[in-house]
Amino acid sequence: MFYTHDGSSEIAGYAPWANRFTNGAYIHGVPANGRNAKPSEYSWSLGTTPRSHMCVRNATSHSKFIYDWAPTDRSLVIVIE
Repeated sequence: MFYTHDGSSEIAGYAPWANRFTNGAYIHGVPANGRNAKPSEYSWSLGTTPRSHMCVRNATSHSKFIYDWAPTDRSLVIVIE
């Protein structure tokens, strides 16, 4: 999934293995500033600084698991107790 800076239509980077879960919010892997660029964050720093409006950043391997597991043509409801 490509993303933009606030108030701009210019592509700012890429977030791998994105799955939309509500109103434009996504669960995705560690973002990179461009497809072939270095990550803008690392797994150990996830959750330490707010960096988006609604997205849930995860280790890229975890996001890939969800992307591969969830069917793309269905709605899912996941309850974690």
